[in-house]
Amino acid sequence: MNQLITITQNENNDQVVSGRELHEFLEITERYSTWFERMLKYGFVENIDFVGCKVFNTLAKQELQDHALKIDMAKEISMIQRNEKGKQARQYFIEVEKELKQQLLPQTPEQQIALL
Repeated sequence: MNQLITITQNENNDQVVSGRELHEFLEITERYSTWFERMLKYGFVENIDFVGCKVFNTLAKQELQDHALKIDMAKEISMIQRNEKGKQARQYFIEVEKELKQQLLPQTPEQQIALL
């Protein structure tokens, strides 16, 4: 699967994406901070759905506010966008979830042998 948006794991082993990276991928023209505040009106909760973090912008030579969004939040935000990029992001996050679930399923003896 092609990686459209970088997915990392946080210290709780949750898969997360950068809010700024998602914002850029979705081609949102609104300023990130304004857009993110508007997204919070959909009921997302800090330390449950996302965690605030700082990133350093080397071009502007300044620290910027970013957010580590859990995959579910990123998928919901993508659904809200109602454009082609939102659809691509939704499908991407659904595929990521399917792959993760597949990895977590108990393997049959035949699958275990094939891995050796």
